[in-house]
Amino acid sequence: MTSKTARRVVLDLVILGVMLCMPLVVTNYYWLGAITTMLVNVLLVASFWLVMTTGQVNLGHPAFAAIGAYMSAALVGVYGFSSWLSLPIAIVTAGVIALVLGVITLRITGIYFIITTVALAEVTRIVFGMWEHPFGGLVGILNLHPPSPLAIPGLPEIRFVSKPALYYLVLVFVLLGVYVVRRLDRSSIGLIFRGISQSENLSEHVGVNTMKYKVLAFVVGSMCAALGGVLYTYITGNIQPTSFTLNQANYYIVWAAVGGLGSFGGPILGTVSLNILSEFLRPVREYEPIIYASLLITAVLLFKRGLMGALRGLWETTMRREGRVGQSEGRALKRDI
Repeated sequence: MTSKTARRVVLDLVILGVMLCMPLVVTNYYWLGAITTMLVNVLLVASFWLVMTTGQVNLGHPAFAAIGAYMSAALVGVYGFSSWLSLPIAIVTAGVIALVLGVITLRITGIYFIITTVALAEVTRIVFGMWEHPFGGLVGILNLHPPSPLAIPGLPEIRFVSKPALYYLVLVFVLLGVYVVRRLDRSSIGLIFRGISQSENLSEHVGVNTMKYKVLAFVVGSMCAALGGVLYTYITGNIQPTSFTLNQANYYIVWAAVGGLGSFGGPILGTVSLNILSEFLRPVREYEPIIYASLLITAVLLFKRGLMGALRGLWETTMRREGRVGQSEGRALKRDI
């Protein structure tokens, strides 16, 4: 195992340990609920960023979260399905819709694609708002039961009625979704995604089927968004047309940009940082858009690669001062953290 891999493994284990111990440290159920919601936002932003690695800004991303949430809520709340059956159905449904829409819309590029996804987000919201049965129309689906108990042979039945139990359930699914995004990003497919983002024409000239890979990123990102939507219904116990709107996509952009778009960890760092900030801004919630806009401008002007880039630069400077790495190794460390 190389030193780079060892550092990455240690960092992953530290983060995992902190997340596993969170309910033991955070005993206030309000804050634990806020952290659980933050985990869902991490999954949504990571999947949003995955689509961006192909050069596409999908402002319709919240629509797929809504599709997953509504499908799961309707199957459970209206038709009496088990949570464990409705979850994969909702995710697969979102994936099929994303595949069909992706084949059609991803032929469009630039601002025209963005406008198309804006329309997608609004149409989805309006459709769910007008569809009385089984989606509840403008009222939505309320008073959903907690996720179905999980029965594992040889172990006591696991119920998800308490905040800590729900936190661990959400954590497992978020880690699974984030792992899929990370594996794609660090694989040869991720390199192709970035190549398409930098120059789609050049990628086509060297034999890359750019359409196939853009659709792949779009479908995987949409399925992860659907998973996030289902987890959202587990947390809130209800879903309305206003739960996932175009405004939510604006938050995804700000969270990802402030954290740094150049690496997998940047959007996650930005999401965690700004979600924590949002909780402290609740007394002045009406000024939050102004504060967010200021932070975005500051990140663009002062931190070209976001918070993650700033942390990398600080780490490299510290290591050089301590004489542990030379200039060439410092550049490599900067890329690999």
